[in-house]
Formats: sequence, structure tokens, C-alpha cells
Amino acid sequence: MSAGPASSRRPSLLRALVRKSEPPRAFYAPEVFGRAAITNIAQALPPLERVYANIRFSILRPKLLSVMDLLLPDEGRILDIGCGFGLFAAYFGQTQPRRRIVGIDPNARRIEMARKVAGKLGLTEHEFMAADARDAAVRGPFDAAYVLDVMHHIPPEDQLPLLERLRDLLSPRGVLVVKDITTEPAYQVRFTELMDRAMVGWEEPLTYRHHREWGEMLSSLGFKVRMVRVPDVLPYPHVVIAATRR
Repeated sequence: MSAGPASSRRPSLLRALVRKSEPPRAFYAPEVFGRAAITNIAQALPPLERVYANIRFSILRPKLLSVMDLLLPDEGRILDIGCGFGLFAAYFGQTQPRRRIVGIDPNARRIEMARKVAGKLGLTEHEFMAADARDAAVRGPFDAAYVLDVMHHIPPEDQLPLLERLRDLLSPRGVLVVKDITTEPAYQVRFTELMDRAMVGWEEPLTYRHHREWGEMLSSLGFKVRMVRVPDVLPYPHVVIAATRR
């Protein structure tokens, strides 16, 4: 009669022993808002480029970057469209060191600076290519891609083809993170355009779209789309879109 209770306890004892033998999971939380990562990037840049970096990080503030950081996978190949000096490749590479980021930008001087910054920060697996994202000789698959405040600088007739190309470069279930601005409220769009004009001049066409338009374009390409408006102390109408390839 006593064998019953003892035998009923054995599976529980066995499970307890198995649990003890499993290595504990290691959780790593990057510094809140990644301020140390931004400081490291600024210190790796020459003075003039450091000023530009401070401007960019005042627009894409740490809280906003943290939202995008959580949307990107913590490892694997990630494509950075319009990488410039490699500021965000350096940021996302520091917060999750197992990411291997491939940056594309048409400006060769900026690409060379991006390589130097990555080298100084020990991000040796990052790659950078001077090319136009619309026809760059880049090969997938990528686990993710991101386009940060670049889409409204792309001519309107090229926006959908570029998104389609990015979809084709992603692996199944890969995620495309698009950070851009929406078109409401109107005063915030006007403020954004003034800031853009200060950077690119008055000749370059700018094509702003409402976030519903971005969502419809991405859905038409077969993406599963989620988006969030991110308020800020500065009057930018930020929207972050996570589009997952089906």
C-alpha cells in the first residue's frame, strides 16, 4: 500500500532533477534608451560628423530607437537602407552584438566613415556598400531590414518597387521596420519639411505619405503590418511600422 504514494512522487522528483540540470537562461537588458551606445558612436566620429550625429540622435531620440530595437531580431543578418555614417548600424549593433548589419548608402565618403566607426566599436561583422538601394548588388536572405527616415526622400514612383525589393530580400517571417513621418497634424509636417530642407536643400523632392498609405502599400505586397505613432517632445509626426513577410 505504501508503494503507491512513493511511486507517484517519483515523476515529480525526476522533473525537479531535470530542471536543476538545465542551464539557467541568461537575460540581458541593454541600458535603458541606449545612451551609452550613442555616446560611444559620437566619440568614434570626427568633430563635424559628430555634430551631424547629435542632430540625428536628437530627431531619432533614444526612446524611439528603443521601440525599433525591440522590433528587430536580436541576431542574424539585418539590412540598413540609407545607412549614411552607419550611426544606427552602430547603435543596433551595440545593443545586440550578435546582429550582422549590412549598410547601403550612395555616398561613398559616408560609407567609408561607417566602416571606420564600426571598426572602432569592434563591430567587425558589419558590412557597408556604396550603392543605391534600388539596384544594389546585395544578396539575401536577411532576417530583417530597416529604413529610417529614408522613404520620403525616395521618388514616389520608386517607393513601392523599393519596398517590393526589400520584401524579396527577407527570409520568411523576416521583418521590415520602417520609421517615417505621417501627414497629420499639418503643423508637424510643416516643421518636419523645414528641418528636411535645412539638410537637403530646396531642390530635392520630398514625398510624405499618411501612415495608412504606407500600411496599404505594404499590405498589397503581402506583409502583415503593425504600426504605432510615437509622440515626442519635438513636433515630428513619427510613425514606426513593423511589416512581417508572410
